[in-house]
This record gives sequence, structure tokens and C-alpha cells, in this order.
Amino acid sequence: MVNFFDLFPLSASELKRFHARHAKLEKITAEANRVSTRFAEVRTGKQLVLRSGFVFRPDPAEVSGDASDRLLPPSEERPPATRLASPRGIALKAFLTAAFVAQSRTPGERPTNTLPLNDQDTVSWVDLFATPAVRGGGVKTYASIRDKKARQLQHALGRLSSPEVQLVHLPNAANAVGKYEGFLLLHEQGTPYGGGENSDRYTVPGQDGKELLLTLPAGLFTNGWIHLLEDSELAFLLMIAWLHARFGHQPVFAASDIRLLQFGLGKDAYEAHRMLNRFGLVEVQEDADRYFEGGKIAGFQDGQRPKLHRFQLVSGGFDEQATEKVREVIERKLA
Repeated sequence: MVNFFDLFPLSASELKRFHARHAKLEKITAEANRVSTRFAEVRTGKQLVLRSGFVFRPDPAEVSGDASDRLLPPSEERPPATRLASPRGIALKAFLTAAFVAQSRTPGERPTNTLPLNDQDTVSWVDLFATPAVRGGGVKTYASIRDKKARQLQHALGRLSSPEVQLVHLPNAANAVGKYEGFLLLHEQGTPYGGGENSDRYTVPGQDGKELLLTLPAGLFTNGWIHLLEDSELAFLLMIAWLHARFGHQPVFAASDIRLLQFGLGKDAYEAHRMLNRFGLVEVQEDADRYFEGGKIAGFQDGQRPKLHRFQLVSGGFDEQATEKVREVIERKLA
């Protein structure tokens, strides 16, 4: 597979992002590799399966004026996948991970949750997450990486259970201790558009053809990609997976109005395909008439928009160990 964007030199802003990503990689590598091995100790699904409503809203969000990247719908009007996206939080990753674990059960079943949040004597939810958290120092400020991860996970569960999201139910929310223990998943649709209650418990999706289901490979978790990818990159992957579920595993595209108003994916998140292409997770079919000249895309007539890129998920890309692949890509570009 040709990594199309490797043909282009890095801009100053891209170079800055590559350096920042390299620094994050150094902090997270050991933890991400360790977490990947823990997935073998818990039951999970054979792949990640999600219902359409988590990624796509069937009726477009309302906007005033012409649809453009400046008019990205507010968070509450986006599907859960892009509603949760955050440059710092782990709520999106937490839900995807919990769904992957829940899918070890039979389709149609309402999964329970017996994993403890943070128990050093057994595999816990904190063991299934890797973050670039570092150990604090000093007598009063000392905090272990594990404790910091636990606080991050609690914050994520608070976000997932909030009225604005409603993807998690906290049966022990009233308890002074153990508030987040035994959390339960709710239906992937989350909070209804326009407000209301999501009272439906999560059930394991089936493959009976009654509803559109999108899938991502298990390697997203077992090979550590879930920890190294940014939320914007995960949201882009979910959009392409939805398009494959709808139109088949062929090169697909999303027109800007659909991308904005039904997937809730803005311009910056759309640009995630550049890094995903470099990582070997997405193949890009570019406009054959375009070429790179003087730092700009050229090759199309004045007054005409360039043709949309076509994208295709590369399932085999998830078979590679994420830390090794990401390091190879970043260090090659920074060399």
C-alpha cells in the first residue's frame, strides 16, 4: 500500500505535531505494551461491533446558513462517537473498550460487569487502559501511575454517565465509596437528540441483518492501537467503518454535508486520514489530477473543487503492534 501523504513534506505545524506525538510515545510505550497483554486475560469479542447510531445520525443536524466546517453542529447534536471526542479525555476509548469486553457474551444478552475498577490482585478496568500519565514526586504529591489511571477512568465514567451522554449507568452512584464499581453500558444511541432519557440497557449486537452494524478488528485493542490513536483518528475510523457497513468493503467517501451534519466530523478530524494512512490503517485514493507544488495542492481547474478522496480500511494494519509501527513512522519522518 502506498502511503500517499509520505510523498509530501511536513508543514511547520505537522512537524510540531510529530514531535509532540513522539514525546507522548516515549511516555506511553511500556504501559501500552503491558496493557495489550492484559486483554488476553479477559474475555472479549472477536472484533468490535457497534450499532449505527453510535456513529451516524439518520436525520441531519440543523444548521443556519450553508453547511461548512465553521458550522459543525454543537456537541449535543452530534452522534456519540464525535460527541465524546476529546484531545485529553479517555471517555471514547473507555466506551469502546467496555463494549469490546461486553461482546464476549451472546448476541442479545445484557452483559453484567464483574471486573473491579482498580484491584491490584486481579485484572481490573485500569489494567485495560494506557495513558501517558507519569508518577508524581514528593511526599504530599506522590501518586502512582495506577492511581492516576484510576482517576482518569472515573472521570471518563462520569462523562459517559452524564445527562449529555447517557452511555453508562452507575448503579452505585449514591454510595460514598465505590461509586463507579459495576458500571453498566446503555444503548449506543446515548442521549436522544433534543434531550430526554436513554433508558435502554446495552445488549450485545447480533449479526441477524436487522440493523446496520459496523466493525473494527480486535487488533485495535489487542495490539494497542486504541491507546496510541487520537480521538479524532478513532472517529474517522468509525466513520469509514460505517460507510463500509453501508456500501461494502470498497473505497468510500463522505460528502462534506454528510460528514458534518450526520457524522459530526469537522475538518480537523477529517484530516486524521493523513496519519492513519501513514500508519497503514487506511488506504487513500487521491484525485489523480492533483499534485503537490510549492506547498499547495494543485492540478484542478479554477472555480472547481478537487475530487473527494476515497478511503478504505486496511484490516491487516491492525495486526501490527501499534507502538512499533507508530515509532517507525514518526522517526522516519523526523529523521
